[in-house]
Amino acid sequence: MKRSIPRIVSAILCTIFVFSSSITLHATDFRDVGSNQAWAREAIDFVSTAGIMTGDLQGNFNPADPISKFDTVRILSRMSGFNPDTLSPQDAAYYNAVFEARRSTIEAVSGRFTTWNSNTDREIAYLLYTGVLIPSDLENFIIIYGGQERLRALTREEAAVFLVRFMGRTQEALRTVGVPSFSDDHLISPGARPHVYLLRHLGILNGDGSGNVNPRGIATRAVMAVLVQAVLEEMESPTQSTTTSTTTGSGVAFETMTGTITNTYPSFRSILTVSSNAAHNNRIFPISQTAIITINGLNANFGDLTRDMNFTAIVHNGEIMTINIQTQNAPQQLQPVEGRRIIDGSVARVNPTANTIGIETRMLNLRNEIIFEVRDFTIAPNAAITRGGQTVGAASIEVGDMVVAITYGNQAHSLELEERVRQVTGTLMEKNFSENSLFPLLVIQDSARRNHSFTTDAASNIYRFDMGNIPPRSLRIGDDIEITAEFGRITNATARGEISVADVYIRDIFIAGREQSYIVVSNELYGTPDRLHLVIDGAIDMYALTIGSQVRLWLDSQEVLDFSLLASASVGTFTGHITHVSHNEIVVRDANFNTRTFTHDIRTVFFNSMMGMTVHVGELFPGMRVQIVADANNSGRVASVTVLTN
Repeated sequence: MKRSIPRIVSAILCTIFVFSSSITLHATDFRDVGSNQAWAREAIDFVSTAGIMTGDLQGNFNPADPISKFDTVRILSRMSGFNPDTLSPQDAAYYNAVFEARRSTIEAVSGRFTTWNSNTDREIAYLLYTGVLIPSDLENFIIIYGGQERLRALTREEAAVFLVRFMGRTQEALRTVGVPSFSDDHLISPGARPHVYLLRHLGILNGDGSGNVNPRGIATRAVMAVLVQAVLEEMESPTQSTTTSTTTGSGVAFETMTGTITNTYPSFRSILTVSSNAAHNNRIFPISQTAIITINGLNANFGDLTRDMNFTAIVHNGEIMTINIQTQNAPQQLQPVEGRRIIDGSVARVNPTANTIGIETRMLNLRNEIIFEVRDFTIAPNAAITRGGQTVGAASIEVGDMVVAITYGNQAHSLELEERVRQVTGTLMEKNFSENSLFPLLVIQDSARRNHSFTTDAASNIYRFDMGNIPPRSLRIGDDIEITAEFGRITNATARGEISVADVYIRDIFIAGREQSYIVVSNELYGTPDRLHLVIDGAIDMYALTIGSQVRLWLDSQEVLDFSLLASASVGTFTGHITHVSHNEIVVRDANFNTRTFTHDIRTVFFNSMMGMTVHVGELFPGMRVQIVADANNSGRVASVTVLTN
């Protein structure tokens, strides 16, 4: 049975969202949405009807195409009810203030690129304001590839992160205990894993028929349409409702809700709310025509409701029947008011009696100088305060504690505390030593499979049993490590690795330079890929590896020190340079100038090992060095094409 479009969300989106350069069609009207997209037809119909995603001027939806980060911004902002082209003069002034407050953050990144789509800057600013985007996300919009700027496609795991933030359920995701349920679970980035698990738990993101979630593959337009529909339906009817309800004698439930108004929609007599209650957070509620509206005890009308008002309401069948504004705290001037924010810092001061807390954060100014800022917040009466996963009271907060706070305006609704000095024992899962990184990052997973991130600097004392004192870069992924950290910075660390030898088959190759390169292996040629090994830049010649070959690896923890070839790849593997590529054929020439012609179709996987992501066939061009794996049942058809180099 076809699911209905969420009532309130669809009504608002359908009226507001129109792209001037695109055509809004139903799924059945698109020329390229056929029977092979039956699994996504309903979702395509939903997003196109609502104007969230639209077709091109030729009447195509392009369901198999990748989505750039700029396209993603437009989709997320339209889902949020924000379109800079359809604002009233009052709203335009308000959101212009929001944009101006974040202009410098955007320009710090956009100024480095000539292909930056500045037309989306206001949507980017709005998503930064709501917390759907964070500043570091902007670094992944464009990459330098072959000396040229290329738009970066949205991956499936990135889609999960953005959508969970959009739903306002990041903290719920971080508390979700993820039991590996995908065959390629090991490929999910540590930072994205909680978000993927939450969407899996909600039934929004599921694996394919073989149990893979393909986290680093592209999120096609069809896939994104399905995810968008599922997320909006979840927001209207949450899977996990924690509402307080009463029941009348007739058995009809009434819900009591409290929160803050973050937007109003006069045309639809509806409000967007935030609340510490997950069932009401980031949801749109209509207000009944017969609703009783009061402000400070006085009768009022819908037009008197504005942003940032705190309210208590009674909801019946999804509609607000009574709403009482306790205090009218809307800003007198149109200034950007901080909405939902996640603040990571340390406790500078605390007053449990007055229920206030001062949080110190460290930032970089334009001259790369570290500056300190302390902001004071009122601790909400029902704030969730935890330390080490255990619920505690405000009296246990101490100056110097590390804290991750979720705030709305000047109120803190959630506080996750850690001691200033922490000791963690676990396994090194990730290293981040990018060229622009002021504080190199280490991610350590403890015995409970929780990930902890720490920075290092020149004062960090790091010791490895077989190497003595070493710089952080010399640690190995997979090392057993004990650390002591202060304010999230490692002061002392002791690591131990293990030298081993493994005879394995190479299943995938990811060449990205520096610490990014790795190979995926298994014990059998056609078995499930079960291990990932990092390759430090320069340790071995990655281009000498071949998918399908059997190799002997010399390993230090999970990093490759050296290798030797045990058996070449089967005849179904062909390596060479592309001489011609079209919509259904690819011609490759090997080192001996022998050429072979292969066919490809919708089932063929195209992967760029240098970018570490799945790409579209249109991103292949003559001269690229590729490795082709032919279909075992049809030697003329390509099962996968891996780009090794330009």
